[in-house]
Amino acid sequence: MTLFKYILSIAVLLSVVSCAAQKKTLVFVCEHGAARSVIAAAYFNRLAAERHLPYHAIARGTSAQENLSVATVKGLESDGIPFDRAKTQTLTKADLTDAVRIVSFCPVSKSLSGDLRVDEHDDIPEISQDYGAARNLIVEYVKQVVDDLDHGRL
Repeated sequence: MTLFKYILSIAVLLSVVSCAAQKKTLVFVCEHGAARSVIAAAYFNRLAAERHLPYHAIARGTSAQENLSVATVKGLESDGIPFDRAKTQTLTKADLTDAVRIVSFCPVSKSLSGDLRVDEHDDIPEISQDYGAARNLIVEYVKQVVDDLDHGRL
């Protein structure tokens, strides 16, 4: 191996390690943290992993209910998409410490979001009424975010 190839190999390795160390969070938010944000985070994490992007998503609610939506759990299981089955959580400032962006399906207080970019979408149908239509629209928004991140647009 020539010295140039050796140095290039080390540079590539350092770049990969640096990206892994700088993993950033995306926060998906819906009112109860039990449906739309859960679907968005699950699909985001799958798509980001497929593209080897150094981002991870979490789901939060502005007024979190106790458990995940039954329709959401059934839908994601049927889709074969892994998702976080933990109890829902209310959005806090601590959740945003490592966040690069918020995607919201309900209003998010400026006192919480601060200077972070917030993409608000209020056109998602009720999950319990039409999981497929809601999921498809959520996934469209998620794909836009993944494309943005993949092209260096926060």
